[in-house]
Amino acid sequence: MYNLVYKSIAKTLGASQINEILVKSRDFNSKHDITGCLIYHEGVFIQYLEGGAKDVLDLFERIKVDDRHYEVKLLSNGNIYSREFDTWSMACLSEEIPNEAFEYIKLMVSSNNGEDEDMSVIPNPLPNNFG
Repeated sequence: MYNLVYKSIAKTLGASQINEILVKSRDFNSKHDITGCLIYHEGVFIQYLEGGAKDVLDLFERIKVDDRHYEVKLLSNGNIYSREFDTWSMACLSEEIPNEAFEYIKLMVSSNNGEDEDMSVIPNPLPNNFG
């Protein structure tokens, strides 16, 4: 199992456009055994994807060239032991409905006062990922 987290700046999008992204994502992800979570807050996308490495990486290549956002930055990726969002083809989280998963992802992508630092947090890592 493989996961990937990225952050990007959204172009101006309305609620209907965000909903369209979710509908299409859920359909695509269901067909490709990808699960995950999309966060959209104050013009920023944060997305967590998990599934087979090839499927997730292929999807990320498509995401990087999507014209609905820019400044796509890979935050974390690697092998994981099991899924975090095993029942969600694409969950959507916001601050209006806080929960543990949202707080966890918020910690992963919290501001570092403009300094670029390597992301070293990998949810649910395989034991051999340490070291």
